[in-house]
Amino acid sequence: MTESKKVIRVLYVCPMAHSRWAGHPPQAAAQESLALAEAGAEVSLLTFQGILGQTAPEAISHSMVVSSWACFPLKTIMRLLNSCAGTKDIAWFLEQTATLLSAVKSKKFLKYDVIYLRDGDPFLFIPILLGTVFKDRRWAISLIGVLGKRSFGSLPYRFINASFWKPVYRRSLSKNRFVFVCENKSVKDDYEADFLDGTLSGRVRVVPHGIDSIGVNISKSEARRHLGLPDNKSVLLHFGALHMGKDIRVVVDAIRDMPDVLLIHAGKSTSPVNIRDLVKRYGLQNRVIIEDYYIPDTEKQYYFAAADAVILSYKKDFKQTASVLWEAAKFRTPAIASNVGELGELVAKYRIGSVFDAEDAVSLKNALSYFFSSTRSERENMAKNCEKFSDDFSLDAWAQKCMGIFGELCADGSREEGCI
Repeated sequence: MTESKKVIRVLYVCPMAHSRWAGHPPQAAAQESLALAEAGAEVSLLTFQGILGQTAPEAISHSMVVSSWACFPLKTIMRLLNSCAGTKDIAWFLEQTATLLSAVKSKKFLKYDVIYLRDGDPFLFIPILLGTVFKDRRWAISLIGVLGKRSFGSLPYRFINASFWKPVYRRSLSKNRFVFVCENKSVKDDYEADFLDGTLSGRVRVVPHGIDSIGVNISKSEARRHLGLPDNKSVLLHFGALHMGKDIRVVVDAIRDMPDVLLIHAGKSTSPVNIRDLVKRYGLQNRVIIEDYYIPDTEKQYYFAAADAVILSYKKDFKQTASVLWEAAKFRTPAIASNVGELGELVAKYRIGSVFDAEDAVSLKNALSYFFSSTRSERENMAKNCEKFSDDFSLDAWAQKCMGIFGELCADGSREEGCI
């Protein structure tokens, strides 16, 4: 008789779900955990302090580290540390450590087969250290590449890549099963080839970013009324956290001689560039709207619907996945994107916008002029191509690829109940 497959039990761990940390979309904790459940996994969700701007899906069991009496004082300490820019990194480290320690200690209670850690970097050494103490755990850890070559030479880069970590990694990897998940091949190659002399070689997989389907369609006129935007202007959207990998300077420079263009920046700034000072320097206070805060899902749809196009301006050394491209495709909004890494390749391949030379204001201005001169039919084709992109990179496709990885972790070397 053929042994049937057992349900794989996944503990989805997202310490940063309550945070506006650059590179991490807080809503992913809810969307991805639910997608895994719909793909056939039995999913439990563990966060440090809930999910920013929304609640966890009712179908998913959700635990918070700060909900226990023992850890409740930690919530107050974190609030104090997060209130000061100089101590935010300490807060993130402590939140990550507390959440992962709770995850590995709860195995008997939650009876999970696999721990899926959303955004393991830049504190990848924490689950590795825990793996030297708590053995026989199966880890799938997503890595977005926040400490790539742009951080070369910095103190965090040197610490995380220090040679003394290599025997620690070897010991932890020998006592547990680890798979590391990246969203594109460039980040995968960096981790396999450059990180600690190839310590992770053979353990890194590529699982492209996934996006959920759009819930409601809002017309452009309705969206602009909601946001108080004029109908007689061309509106460009610069969306998401303004981090060091983005180049907002070139965007402001490119539009200064385009009087009929209105630019909206919507997203929390975590970059050393002061966007308000930049706009003032160019004298564009009346043509640039700055919404410097995290935009919740309920409002996000209005910004994309109101825009004629989204500008994805990144620096030349940017290798991470630009998740805003997925958001733009979800809302059928064309993208004007830097020709860096997979970003430029995807925009060109799916014909969902146009590309320009990274960090080149003249090139961006030419791309914008070309886009605004396009016909209505051409823009409708871009919108249709966005649907094809969303189908190919759906959240369901992401979940199925993850389930394949979880199956490998369970099948290889174990016959425990709950695994294959």
